[in-house]
Formats: sequence, C-alpha cells, structure tokens
Amino acid sequence: MVHEDDREKVLTQSENALKGNTVEPLEHRIVHRNGSIRWVKNSIVLQKDSNGNVVSYDGIINDITSLKLAEDQNKIKSEQLIHADKMASLGILVSGIAHEINNPNNFILLNINLLSKIWDDVKPILNQYYEENGDFSLGGMSYKSFFEKINKSYDGIKIGSERIKKIIDNLNNYSRYPSKEYKKISLNEVVEVAVSITNNFISKSTNNFNVSYSKGFPLVFGSLNRLEQVVINLINNACQSLRNKDEAIKIRTYEENNKAIIEIIDEGEGIDEKDLKHIFDPFYTTKREKGGTGLGLSISYNIVKNHGGEFKIESTKGSGTKAKIYLPIKIENN
Repeated sequence: MVHEDDREKVLTQSENALKGNTVEPLEHRIVHRNGSIRWVKNSIVLQKDSNGNVVSYDGIINDITSLKLAEDQNKIKSEQLIHADKMASLGILVSGIAHEINNPNNFILLNINLLSKIWDDVKPILNQYYEENGDFSLGGMSYKSFFEKINKSYDGIKIGSERIKKIIDNLNNYSRYPSKEYKKISLNEVVEVAVSITNNFISKSTNNFNVSYSKGFPLVFGSLNRLEQVVINLINNACQSLRNKDEAIKIRTYEENNKAIIEIIDEGEGIDEKDLKHIFDPFYTTKREKGGTGLGLSISYNIVKNHGGEFKIESTKGSGTKAKIYLPIKIENN
C-alpha cells in the first residue's frame, strides 16, 4: 500500500519503533485501492511490557491529502508572487540602465559615422602620397598597416555600438508598460504572421515543420505586434535548438478552460534543469557565445503577463522543449 518511493523511510520508522525508540510522526504517500495517490500522517504509539520492552505498536493514520495539496498551491502562488515582484523591480532597474547607456552610445554612433565619412575623404589623399613617396609613419605604424587597421577599427566600433543599441531597444521593450491600444485579435493570425516572418529560418532548420490552427479562431484582447514578437522569439529559439533537419517543430493553437493557447514543441537539445529555473531572468542566456543577450524570453514573459496571460516552458536536456502561452479568451459581448 505504501508508495514505492516512500517505502524505505516507512520501514526505517517501523524498525526504530520496534527497537523501543521514540519516533516522530511521518508524512508519506500511499496507493489507494482505486489507484489514486493519497498523503497520510503516520504516528506510532508503542506498547511495552512491565519491563519496558516493546511488545507491539499501534499506527495511527490520518489522511492529509487536502492539506498537502493546499500547501503545494500556496507554495506555487508564493513563488509566482516573488517572481512577479522581481520582474517588476527589474523593469524599473533596466529602464534606468537603458537611459544611462543610450546617451553615450548615441554620441559614439553619431561620431563614428562622421569620422568614417572624413576617413573616406582623406583616404585618396593619403593613398596618393603613399604612391608618390613610399611608405610613411602614421599613428606609430607604417601607413600600410595603419590603413588595414583603421578600416577594421571603424567597422568594429560601428558593429559594437549598433549591438549596444539593439540591447537598449530590448531593455526598453522589457520595461515598457502595456499598450493602451489593445484590440480584439485572432490568435491564429498572430501565429500565421510569425510563421510567415520566420519561414526562411524554419526552412533552413528543419524538414519537419507543422502548424495546426484552432477551428474556433480564438480571439484575445491585446497587441498583434507584441504577441507576434513573442511567437517569433519562440520559433527562433526552437530552430536554434535543433541538432539536425530531421528533428521537428510543431505549433498549434487551441482553446481549453476558457483560455486561448499557443503551443510550440521542438525536438531539439532541450534545456538543463539548472538553466530552466532561470529561463525568464533578464540577461540569463546559454547562448552568449552566439550573441544571445538573455532578454528574449524575459521580454516575452512580460508581454504575456501584460496581456493577462501565463507563460510556461517545460524541457528536459536532450529531449526537446515545450513552450505554452495561455491568454484569456475575449468574450464577444465584453
């Protein structure tokens, strides 16, 4: 009757009781005759003879299944509140960071473009001098070496600054409040547009791509562009996780318990359990060497929350990932 995972500790409790030791009540699972799992609190009362030797014991069993379920629900709600508070605080923080970084970066972008134009005008003059007089020193190096280095330097500064700008834009998206221009939109349309935009990447990543749309055209209240951004990000993540083109990506929209749901499943490399705990944390990424900023899922999480929805990701390393977005269905007469 005792659940197989709890048998060892129940047996230990029993053995200690028979040795005459006082044992604390034990909470464990049992398998009910109908196959359901129940939680019980098992308390042992020792029966001893006149010499203090244990002759038997009575086991008092209390069903605490409802209590355990309530504790689990409270734990989940507590974790959700802590996470929501953390995300709200980070939103304020990253908004300030974005503003502080944006000003000097704009100065860099503006001036590198100006310096690049000046260099384009100066190059012909220096090249002519080089051809007429031979190599000369400039910036502590030969003109030939300087010429190669300066071109790479301009490109490097511009690329780096544009990457900073992209990160700032992501930070601003992360901290942005919900749009006041939300309207009634079709979840199927959100997925159709996202698939259309990412079609080229999908084709390069897999030969097994499938989309299944709900026949009910579930309607939600929100921003088409913002929700498209979420789906595009999830499709890109799914494509990047695939190890070969035979691995599949499946997308479907459906309705369940008055929720409109987008589900994206891939057969890719999956996510480590230790990484899964931080998957929505800003700047946390396992793809840093590939240019990942760790903001994609953080921004997506905020967008879904701002639409009154839920965002869940399930994954096992080596066995793919399932992402699900739950959004409240828009009732026609509301």
